Amino acid sequence: MGYFVVKRYCNRADESPDDEDCGRARELFERFHCFAAPRVIRRPCRRVIPRTLVHLGQLRGLIYSSDRGQRGRPRSFIHLMETPPTLACDPEGRQLYILGGSYRVTSRGIEG
Repeated sequence: MGYFVVKRYCNRADESPDDEDCGRARELFERFHCFAAPRVIRRPCRRVIPRTLVHLGQLRGLIYSSDRGQRGRPRSFIHLMETPPTLACDPEGRQLYILGGSYRVTSRGIEG
């Protein structure tokens, strides 16, 4: 069973000038969702990609749910990748990795 532990909340009042990540994360959230981010939560995650990955194939598309454009009203979105990245996993088969590709997260959604 996996779970996340919240390390710290970033609210506008406690964002320091040195902490550009909170500001950039908040800006991207607002551009993508079309409404203000209520908060930015930092969670611990494995940041190192294992030296060995299992090639699963090409990621041809994504299906995800988000309240993008309508706060509190999630909808499903389908995105087909124009330049498919590689989909891989760790040797234990517990973590997926998206490698390469040509896409961006913008105010129009996931592009590329």
